[in-house]
Formats: sequence, C-alpha cells, structure tokens
Amino acid sequence: MERLRALKEQTGLSLVDLAARTAYSKSAWHRYLNGGKFPPRPAVEALGRIAGADPAGLLALWGIAQHAGTGLSTPTPPTPRPRGPARRRLDLGAVVLTTVCTVLAAVAFLSGAVLSPTGPADDASDAASCRGESCQGRYPHPANCSQDARTESSVTVAAYVVRLRFSPSCSAVWSEVHTHAARGVREVSIKTGPEEGLTSYPKGRADGSTSPMLAASDPRTAEACAVVRDKLACASREAPEIVPAQGD
Repeated sequence: MERLRALKEQTGLSLVDLAARTAYSKSAWHRYLNGGKFPPRPAVEALGRIAGADPAGLLALWGIAQHAGTGLSTPTPPTPRPRGPARRRLDLGAVVLTTVCTVLAAVAFLSGAVLSPTGPADDASDAASCRGESCQGRYPHPANCSQDARTESSVTVAAYVVRLRFSPSCSAVWSEVHTHAARGVREVSIKTGPEEGLTSYPKGRADGSTSPMLAASDPRTAEACAVVRDKLACASREAPEIVPAQGD
C-alpha cells in the first residue's frame, strides 16, 4: 500500500483524477490506497503507467503481497517453544525459510513460471482467470467469464439490444450491446451503485461491444447502459429505460 500511495503522490493526481484516467471509481481507489481492499493487478498496472514506474518491479511487489495474503496455509495448534540455544536455532531457521520462500515467489512471478504440467486439459484452459475484485476493469471474453454468463435483463430498441450480463463463476457483471449499425455504439457502461461504475468508449463494431466488468456477487443492483446513436438505453432488474442521450 505504501508503494501505491507513493506512486499516487508522484503523479500529483487526486482520487477524482485517477478515476477519470482509469477504469476504477474514486471510492475504489480510496479503498486500494488506504488498505481497505487488495488492489487488482489491472489497477496496479494502470497506476504504474500513469506514474511511469518500472512495471516488472511493481508487479513483482504486487505478486509477493498477493502471495503473502492468500491465507492458503492451514493453522496448526501452538506447541511449546524450546528455550535457550535450541530456540535460537529454530528462530534462525524460520527466518531463512521465510526469506527463501519470498525470493522464490518473486522469481517465479517475474519469470512467468508455471507449476502445472505442460499441455493443460481443455477444461482448465476454459476456466475463468479471475473472480470478484480481480475481475474488475477487465473484459469478460479474454478472462473466460462469458463461459457461464447469463442475461439478467435486456432492453431492445430498433436495431440494437442492451443486456445486463452476470457470471456466477467470476462474480462479475457487465454491459453487452448488440447492433447491426456499424460505428453506432458510442458508449457502454455498467454500474452497481452511485459511485461504482465503469464506462468504455468503443470504436463502432457491427458485432457489438461490452463494458469492462464490475465485481458483483448479486446482479440485482446492477444496471447496464449503452448509448447508440442518439439514444441511451439501460437494462436492470427494474423497468428498462430508454431516453435521449445527453448532448443530442
């Protein structure tokens, strides 16, 4: 967290500025920088790019922090600690072992070492690569979150359809718009609250567009919106909404 705060100070940007220049809201950056939530890798990369930091070193620190906070070890009952020279030898051994594990984790992260056998099974390659907060700001198809996605709500206007999509395995929601009007999609957004939202401004594509993902274990509070030509259409569990786009 100290490194992220230092990078933020280095940029001279406020939380509002960071939210405007990245895919993360002001409240999300506040939680990441004060230690309320562990920052996802895309957020660290985004701040590093803005600050001009060395990406390899920054991501190495992120990997070590993530490794240390996984909580994968199983707690064991405390045992009486020996006294005297034997205790000092055990303490020294623990320090050495911890240091070696930390260095190995950093080396594995930087070199992209993979501990699984070569040629993983098809089901492993199709598995989602993120969940919850680690999905935030990423796009659903590259992360394989669209594999089990379902449409929670949709709204249809003329030649386009806006859908609210939810992936149970990724615990994430996003907006998806399909239209036959090339270059018609001006804006695609998803939100789960007044200060939790992400927006993309895609180049028009006849096959449709998606927003980045937002972490959400329950899609009932989410709203998916898209601006196509002169209309803003939003899909949610509540009544769909279609209004003229602002500025038109």
